[in-house]
Amino acid sequence: MRIRLLLTMFLVSLATACAPLSGPPTAEPPVELVVSITADGQTQRFQLAQAVTAREALALAGIAVGESDRLSIPPFARLSDGDHIVVTRVRETTAVEQVVIPYSSRTVRNESLPAGEQRLVQAGSNGLEELTYRTVYEDGVQTSRSVIRRVVLTQALDEIVMVGAQSAFTAVPITGTLAYLSGGSAWAARGLTSQRLLVAGNGDLDGRAFSLSPDGQFLLYTRAITITESDLFNQLYVVDVVAGGPREPILLPATNVLWADWVVLPDSPPTIAYTGALKTDRAPGWQANNDLWLLSWDTNTRTRELEFNPLLVLDTSSGGLYGWWGTGFAVSPDYTQIAYARTDGIGVVDLATYQARPMLGFTAYNARSDWAWYPSLRWATGGWLYTVTHGAPLGLELPEDSPVFDVTALNVVTEARLDLIARAGMFANPSPSPIDAFGAPQQIAYLQAIEPENSPFSHYRLHVMDADGSNARPLFPSDDQAGLTPGAFPTWSPDGRLIAIVSSGNLWLIDPKTGLAQQVTGDGLTVKIDWR
Repeated sequence: MRIRLLLTMFLVSLATACAPLSGPPTAEPPVELVVSITADGQTQRFQLAQAVTAREALALAGIAVGESDRLSIPPFARLSDGDHIVVTRVRETTAVEQVVIPYSSRTVRNESLPAGEQRLVQAGSNGLEELTYRTVYEDGVQTSRSVIRRVVLTQALDEIVMVGAQSAFTAVPITGTLAYLSGGSAWAARGLTSQRLLVAGNGDLDGRAFSLSPDGQFLLYTRAITITESDLFNQLYVVDVVAGGPREPILLPATNVLWADWVVLPDSPPTIAYTGALKTDRAPGWQANNDLWLLSWDTNTRTRELEFNPLLVLDTSSGGLYGWWGTGFAVSPDYTQIAYARTDGIGVVDLATYQARPMLGFTAYNARSDWAWYPSLRWATGGWLYTVTHGAPLGLELPEDSPVFDVTALNVVTEARLDLIARAGMFANPSPSPIDAFGAPQQIAYLQAIEPENSPFSHYRLHVMDADGSNARPLFPSDDQAGLTPGAFPTWSPDGRLIAIVSSGNLWLIDPKTGLAQQVTGDGLTVKIDWR
């Protein structure tokens, strides 16, 4: 009996364990959220039975949201009880308007007119610009209006008034054509320094290119472009400077020019060489291409229009260390080669083969600023180049910080090197005299830094020496004067009798034999000279 009772109890327990549970399973309590939504000027409250995102809540409420509309809560953020979603309707419109560009007035000092006399050189005219505006509205209220596109339909033409500034400087007889850049305009004198002609009176010549043709008849120059939205910073022109010739300049198809000069090729039309750059928003305002082009032009016999023929000689390159600043060039007297100077070396380009040949390397100077230095180049007879080289340190400074800059002569045929003047300065700018008809020995004009160890900022004095570096002597100005500012460049007359130089913004002529100096201009605005 006892065994039967235990067996019965076991079977009942087993049946109870296998029986299904009675009643429904226990569920979590439902989520209830109350949120409010403000859109289109109305605020509504909604009770939600489950957690949703702001985007889902708007969809459940039947409120459409445009791509530009703005939400006070990110669209994919999950809402909490009491949240308030604000929908701001954003609408954008564009409109095109034409506005007048007012012209400016500029005054050009003219030393060929009596002091106080005025002449209207160019009448001013307004330009026209097309502006595209974008206007933003939020919930129907304008919040911003900005220009998103500018197109200049017509350039404004400045009014140019010439004001007489005739000074009582003694007229000096000269040979050839003496051209100078003053106040953004180009002047040319022939025969006498007082017989000056305004050959480009625009007031916007930037001096990147300023070169007379070998016969002194034409001037190659660049004019600045100041429109902020333009990809150009200058354009290249050529104009006849001979009295009686046409004054209408020719616009050449070359822009963003850093250097240009004439190349006289046998049996060829007028030809120039130039190098260019890209305009940038950062200092110095350009990124040099370090390229080299030849550009010739001729008149089509049928249409009587000019036809231009560009030829790429050196392709765009980095230009070595600090190559963003650019490369300097100088055309040989026989027009068979073009010497080039970079921040770290000098070489030549053969115009027959278009091959570049490095000649000399040196440590690039670190200006630690938004400018860089490369040496000036000037050709002399016998294949010699006169230049400046960066020398070794004087003390414990790094080679790139060395203050040593020497006047050096290089022979492109033999590759001989002559170091002529030690520590002359970064802007010594040696310039050989032309060979005259009487066979006088060639002389070299150069600038000597008054503070050689601070030559980037030092004043300079004009010196001359024989071609081998001997017989060096100072010329101008005298020791009791401040000296010439960096960047002055001695320029010889075609007969080698006089040297022209800029001092305190004025043009001076110096006789290298006697040391006599004569001031030619007095406006204080002269910055560049060429004499052919």
